[in-house]
Amino acid sequence: MAALCLVASPSASPLSILTEEFPVRLATFNGLTRDMRDAGIAIKALVLSDNLIFVDCKSLDVLSRQFGHELRGMRCNAEGRFARNTATIRGIGVVWFTPVKKQDK
Repeated sequence: MAALCLVASPSASPLSILTEEFPVRLATFNGLTRDMRDAGIAIKALVLSDNLIFVDCKSLDVLSRQFGHELRGMRCNAEGRFARNTATIRGIGVVWFTPVKKQDK
């Protein structure tokens, strides 16, 4: 007959998915979102996991006036009929879509 021995498992510290950088990253993301809304920029979507804020292209004039001095790393990729424009502000990607212009033959 086998003996049964009950032993308490060692107490493990609670698991956390949060890193030490997460609160700083979240504060920066929320701060930029708040500042954009206060400036009157129409925010279409927030994707914290990808560090992206999607804005309406009709808000670009306000975006350039209010945050032009903070714009970094402008880039553009064609995705079908639209161009995905991305700029970095405070380390966060700000994205907007514009129609791709057809080229004359």
